[in-house]
Formats: sequence, C-alpha cells, structure tokens
Amino acid sequence: MNEQPARTLIYKRTETGDEIGLGYLDAQGRLWRAGGNVEVGRVTGDGRVLRKTAYDERELGVFTAEGEVHSHGLFEGGALGWVDADGVVNQGGLIFGEEEVGRVAGPQQPAAAAALLLLFLPDDAEESRRFR
Repeated sequence: MNEQPARTLIYKRTETGDEIGLGYLDAQGRLWRAGGNVEVGRVTGDGRVLRKTAYDERELGVFTAEGEVHSHGLFEGGALGWVDADGVVNQGGLIFGEEEVGRVAGPQQPAAAAALLLLFLPDDAEESRRFR
C-alpha cells in the first residue's frame, strides 16, 4: 500500500506475527480495501462504522474517541476491542479473550481500529472459510 499522510493504514496480524495490509481509511472517512481500491464502507464523525452494501449501507458498530469499539451484531453486540496509543489493535470482551489482532497507522486510529474489528477482520475470516 502506498502511504499518504491523509490515510490511516489498516493491518492485520497473522498467526506467525507478520502484518498484512487490508486497507485504509481516507481523510473523508471512506474505507477502502487494499489491492483493488474497492470502497467497502465509511466512518462518521459521530463514531459509527457503516458497511457499503449493494443498495444502501448497514451500521456495524460504534467507536469512541478513546479507541473503544462496540459491535451492534456480534452475539447481540457489546464491547469488541480497543486501540492502544501506539496503534496496536486488541480484540477482547465478554466473548473473546484479549488478543492483538492488528495495527493502524495514521491520523484516525480509533476509526481505523473500529473498521478493522467490525469490517475487515470479519470479511477476511469469511473469505478464508470459503477457500477451505
């Protein structure tokens, strides 16, 4: 991925500890998948993450300015994770044990962390299941 100052880059951590770039958040709040530059959603100024669908958008969850992420859908919703000050994204809550799942780099860390947890990681897991 080509780093530009207005972008916040989104990486997932693999089981081997490597990082893979999944996408980025642009200065206008649009979420883009890496590679094909496909717009997959957006974040709003009031802390919501929206997935782009064929005909509309669907709200996946919310995030705080402090970097806490809450899901609307996963097992009735709830705390999903957070981002540390250094950009490390952690997944954890009632359902999941605490685990480092990725990293974000750029000016919009809380929003990008929410996108990683709510949109990019679930999509990546679904794609992996299809190829098994």
